Amino acid sequence: MSQKVQDMSQDVVIDEASIQKQAEEAKQELQEEIAEEQAEDAKEEKKSAKAKKPKKPVRSKKYIAAHALIDQEKLYLVEEGIEKVLETTIVKFDPTVEVHAKLSLTGIRGTIVLPAGAPKEKRVKIADEKNVDEIVAAVKAGKIDFDILLATPAMMPKLAAAAKVLGPKGIMPSPKSGTVVEDTAAAAEEIKSGKVEYKEDDQKNIHLAIAKASFGKDKIKENLMAFLKILPKNKVTGIYLTSAMGPSVKLEIPK
Repeated sequence: MSQKVQDMSQDVVIDEASIQKQAEEAKQELQEEIAEEQAEDAKEEKKSAKAKKPKKPVRSKKYIAAHALIDQEKLYLVEEGIEKVLETTIVKFDPTVEVHAKLSLTGIRGTIVLPAGAPKEKRVKIADEKNVDEIVAAVKAGKIDFDILLATPAMMPKLAAAAKVLGPKGIMPSPKSGTVVEDTAAAAEEIKSGKVEYKEDDQKNIHLAIAKASFGKDKIKENLMAFLKILPKNKVTGIYLTSAMGPSVKLEIPK
């Protein structure tokens, strides 16, 4: 009897040891699984962060070579800047010359007449009693055959039906842009002779196309000076001149 009890006791001891061993093994397996999951999560997180990281723009050899010709620490005088922009033009077509002004205040917008002409001819249409219904119908049908629409104040209630389409495109007639006027014929002539609209964006920048490279130095300077004169004094923090797809030149801020 005592031998049997002893044997049973030994059996119990053996079972507890076995259970403890199994528990340790299970615990070890669980820890390994957790470690593997954490490693996978860290890998995915690293991959996701890498994907979100903005890629640097890839520049062509022509751009890099042109950029090297510009002294990034220098503030160029107007004539020097224009010469440098023309020197660093890298495209085969006739590029547009643009000026970019950084301001320290908001709400700047208006119109300016570029004396040497605008770089792109605008398609101008005048809304009047004879064609206003036709214009509204065409706009609603998605047919817009103009870049600028002029109208008198009396025509605006009828054009309101096209506002949902023209407004987001920035071509709805507006007094602020000089496209709602009493003398629409005179306004059309001004636009054809080089009148353009400028408007500050949300980052306090004004971007304006002022010429084509083919205009030459003198005409580019003429248009650039006209733009610089309308900038608010002591509110300009930076002025840059560039041609399409080319590097920019920082200009000396006019006093």
